[in-house]
Amino acid sequence: MAKTKRLDGPKKLVPFTSQMSVDMRTFCRDKGIESESELIRQAIAHYIYADYKDETLKLQGLKQMREQITELRDMLDISFNYMRLMHINILCYFPEIDTKLADPAFISATNRHNKFWEKLQDSLKNNPSFFERLLHKFYSGETDGKN
Repeated sequence: MAKTKRLDGPKKLVPFTSQMSVDMRTFCRDKGIESESELIRQAIAHYIYADYKDETLKLQGLKQMREQITELRDMLDISFNYMRLMHINILCYFPEIDTKLADPAFISATNRHNKFWEKLQDSLKNNPSFFERLLHKFYSGETDGKN
């Protein structure tokens, strides 16, 4: 048998219609609630604290969204860094060239990449379409101060 809670508040007298009384008894029997008084206490508690629970759920939802946004940002960071490194790799790949030409070729490739990257960043700054604005914010560090 379930232990009843100690009730320390004043009693309240609340009149019900005969149909409400029948419905409450049936509901209590069907749901295993020990008394109509307990049903009323549960209903009042549910009514009063429903807004609090809704706010808690909203806060949990916001927390999940923030975590997902952080995860997406990390994925974008990885993708952008991969593309940048892949571009450098494509420009700097010289299959078996003379060692005397390797260093000047690397310097040339690095310079071409830097020129390309500067032009890309300039185009992103000057053309405010949605995707380009995202790239600009990402590489300029406007979102969180990082570069």
